[in-house]
Order: sequence, then C-alpha cells, then structure tokens
Amino acid sequence: MMAFLLTLLAVTVAAGVTGERAWNRVAEAKAHRRQILTRAREQSQRIRRLARATYAMKQQRRHVRLTLETLEDECARLEQDIKRASRPENRIFVLEERRNAADAAWLATVEVGGTVADSAVAAAVPWQRRQFLLWAADDEAARARLERRFPHGSGFRITQLMLRPNHAAAPPAATTAKLETRAAKAARLAAT
Repeated sequence: MMAFLLTLLAVTVAAGVTGERAWNRVAEAKAHRRQILTRAREQSQRIRRLARATYAMKQQRRHVRLTLETLEDECARLEQDIKRASRPENRIFVLEERRNAADAAWLATVEVGGTVADSAVAAAVPWQRRQFLLWAADDEAARARLERRFPHGSGFRITQLMLRPNHAAAPPAATTAKLETRAAKAARLAAT
C-alpha cells in the first residue's frame, strides 16, 4: 500500500508541476496577448492621428490651391486692366493745374505734324493723338492756352477740344464667360 501511496503522491506532484507550468504558460500568453493588443491599439491611434492630420493638410492644400488660383485670376485681370489703362489713347497729360473757380475741365487732343515737326527731335513718348487736360472758362480760352503751349507754326495741330465728361471710375466689365466662381473652383479642386 505504501508503494501505491508513493505512486499516487508522485503522480500528484507531477500533475501539480505540470499544471503550474501550464498555468505559467497561460499567464505568459495572456501577458503577450495584452502587449499585442496594446501595441495594436497604439498603432491604431497613431494611424487615426495621421489620418486626421492628412485630412487637415488636404483641406489646407485645397484651400491654398483655391486661394492661389483666385489670386492668379485677380493678377491676370489686374494686368489686363493695367495694359488697357496704359495704352497711349488712354493717357491724359495735365497741361496746367492753374484754374479759377468758374473754369471747366477741357480735354484737348493735339497731334504733331507738318514740315517743322518732321525735322524735330523725336519725343520719348509717342505723340499719336496725345490728350491734355486743361482748365478754362470757355472754348476760346482753352484754345488760346493750347495755342500758346503748342503753336501751329511749330507743327502742332489741335484736332479735338471738348468739355471733359463727368464720370466716376466705373469698374471694368468682367467677362463672365472666363470667370469661375470660388464655389465652382472648390468643387473642381475637390474632384481632383
């Protein structure tokens, strides 16, 4: 019977040692699983943060591209306005700024021509239909001031003399066929 008890004790001890080893392996597996889950959760959070940052940067990029296109369109429009305004026929030279309270603004177009003007030194700015602004009480006084400054004998000719029309600076007519609204640009950029 003693042998039986010793055998039973040996089997129990072996089962206990095996059970403890198995329990340790299960605990290690649980700890390893927790580590894997923690790493996966942290990685998922990093990916989500990066995704939010990427989305925010995409929105900023879209906004910057939209602003850039708007500014480029505005620059092109302003360059066209500058070219249109700087054409020689749009230039108005002020003949003199002296004026009386009763004087009116006159626009005069003076051309250069004739034999005396042909032999003269060329002007830095072309004289093609040069316009002058002057102040005078009436047509005769305006013509007299012009003739004093640009005598007919020197090859100058007054081709037009008129009262300056009262006009406010009207905004240039926009070509709606070429312009794209900001919302349309945003939709187009979102599609790309």
